[in-house]
Amino acid sequence: MLGKQGNACVMYYGIIENTPETFKELNAPVLGIFAEKDSWVNPEVYGNLKKNLNAAGKNVTIKSYDADHAFANPSNAKFDEKSTKEAKELTLKFFKDNLMK
Repeated sequence: MLGKQGNACVMYYGIIENTPETFKELNAPVLGIFAEKDSWVNPEVYGNLKKNLNAAGKNVTIKSYDADHAFANPSNAKFDEKSTKEAKELTLKFFKDNLMK
């Protein structure tokens, strides 16, 4: 949606419309943070996301954690402090690498 104005895109355990055509206007690198125990956005779903981003020629990094959906939400009963800390550090590094150029 931001076209050339977008410089970095991070998504946490969510999913969007997912076809190679969806990403044709995307110019930003993508970091996807996912939970391996998520029954909705499962490894097959985010694997397909990676496949379609790659097919569209986009720069994508997918990182999954041994956690459940919404693991980074401290009000969630399935909050995973260790995975949240690692995901936060990865996200901050990704933003630094892509926004501080």
